[in-house]
Amino acid sequence: MFHHYDDHRFRKIIDEFILSSANDKSLSCIIRNIDLEAAKSGISFYQMVFMLIQKDVIKNRKTKLPI
Repeated sequence: MFHHYDDHRFRKIIDEFILSSANDKSLSCIIRNIDLEAAKSGISFYQMVFMLIQKDVIKNRKTKLPI
C-alpha cells in the first residue's frame, strides 16, 4: 500500500485512472466532485483521493474482523 499521497507511483495510478474515465460520464462526475471537495477543504486532489482510499481500507478492515 502507498504510504503517502505524494508517492510517484500513487500519482501515476490516479492519473491513469482519470484518463481512463474520459468515456464514462458517471465516473467523470465523481472525479469532478472529489476535486471540488478537495478545493473546498484546501487540499490537493491527490490528498483527497488518498484520504478516501484510507477511509475505505479502514472500513473494510473493520467489517472483516472476526466477531
